[in-house]
Amino acid sequence: MDINFSHDPNSGRWQLSFKRHIFVSLGIFLITSGLATLSGPWWQGILVALLGKAGVLVDDKYQWVIATTQIIFGLGLLAYKYFIYDRRIAKISADRRVVEAARLDFNMVRNYLSDLENDHSYKSSFNSAFSHALTRFKVTEYKFQYSPIVKSYEDFVMTGTKLQCFVDLNFFTFPSDCPADGDYRYCLAPHLNMDRGMVVYDQVKVADYNRRAKKLYELVNQTKNKFEKLIHEMNNAGVL
Repeated sequence: MDINFSHDPNSGRWQLSFKRHIFVSLGIFLITSGLATLSGPWWQGILVALLGKAGVLVDDKYQWVIATTQIIFGLGLLAYKYFIYDRRIAKISADRRVVEAARLDFNMVRNYLSDLENDHSYKSSFNSAFSHALTRFKVTEYKFQYSPIVKSYEDFVMTGTKLQCFVDLNFFTFPSDCPADGDYRYCLAPHLNMDRGMVVYDQVKVADYNRRAKKLYELVNQTKNKFEKLIHEMNNAGVL
């Protein structure tokens, strides 16, 4: 049941209105109809006649079958509404509030992953946004409740944590000078990259860099897929 309060600015009056959910209305109708069928409603003969024209023969003595079927369907609709549908909506609403309160910039997460993949580098502010996305929803007051979102977030955390561990071990500030805005740039093993910190070409170092770059590419793509799946589930649920 949806309950709404409305205010008329002209008269200054408040009004209370409610709208019964379609599942509730249909469920009550079927139950009421089923109970009425047990006592032989006035329209029973019409229904039997219509079914007969459609090739479905219904013996009058089996009216309880029709009544029982209606009551079962009615009770099923009411059970679905109150025990499944309402709980789903409550969990989605809670997750929506959680995401709004977290105030995360998901575009920064995308940019972070894109920079890792395409330039083997990142800015510290983007890494912070990624770290927040990985950890914020682990905190009790920010935990997700709707199961598809919970599962997608857990998958994202699993792959994202592996990526973060790799980044922590293989990325270093480059250049080392402090930028004017304080947003340091980190690069994949700059001492192994001729375009960055390696002064003299070394085939062994280049091979080492390529090995790390390949691993980085694998981890980034796994994380991107899980992240986009999470965003997809949140969009489907109406959380975003």
